[in-house]
Amino acid sequence: MTKLTEEQRDDVLYAARAGDLEALNETIKELGGDRTHSIRAILETTNDQGNTPLHFAAANGHTDVVQALLAEGTLKPLLSQNAAGNTPLHWAAFNGHVDVAAALVDRIEALETAEPEQAKELRAAEDQREKTRHEKTKTEGESEADVKAERERHEEQQRERAIWDIRNDAGRGPMSEAQMVDREDVVQMLLGRLAQHDKGSVTEPPAEAAAPVDEVETKTAQLDIQ
Repeated sequence: MTKLTEEQRDDVLYAARAGDLEALNETIKELGGDRTHSIRAILETTNDQGNTPLHFAAANGHTDVVQALLAEGTLKPLLSQNAAGNTPLHWAAFNGHVDVAAALVDRIEALETAEPEQAKELRAAEDQREKTRHEKTKTEGESEADVKAERERHEEQQRERAIWDIRNDAGRGPMSEAQMVDREDVVQMLLGRLAQHDKGSVTEPPAEAAAPVDEVETKTAQLDIQ
């Protein structure tokens, strides 16, 4: 597996954040060998908060950089969650980059078909995360029957969810992130994709109350670099 030096890590994170495809390609050349392997190594590169180059490119709407990374990516890094549980799609949706969000959904859905075993593993991991998060938010005083019914309802909902519709640590999916900041075009696009996913049979659950967004995520909306 290709391994980036600390300097190369910083270079690719900055290039993705700034939308500098030329600089990104220079680092890919420096890594040598197969371009696919180099890009996959870049996709797995993170900063201290767990943000990948794809997080930064998606956050700032750099479609050309996103497309270059998606072209060689596998399913796992495309669904990578940072320290706050956000995927690149969360950040694209929050910042209103509908074209980037659509490209991410397209590629993730294609890879889910192409990589069924990987998709199964990722779904199982997400199911476990959601189960743990859900257990922590049980309402005090609920009867055992109510708790069981709610658990079954939640598990059924989880099974029907699109693979890209991951919940972050605040319990919000990409569409809820877009709803929080009135990104209506993103909301409508994701609603349409959810309807396609479930053949129109599933409606989106009500958006959770907007919880305070931590400092790292607040800065996301201000990542644009001129």
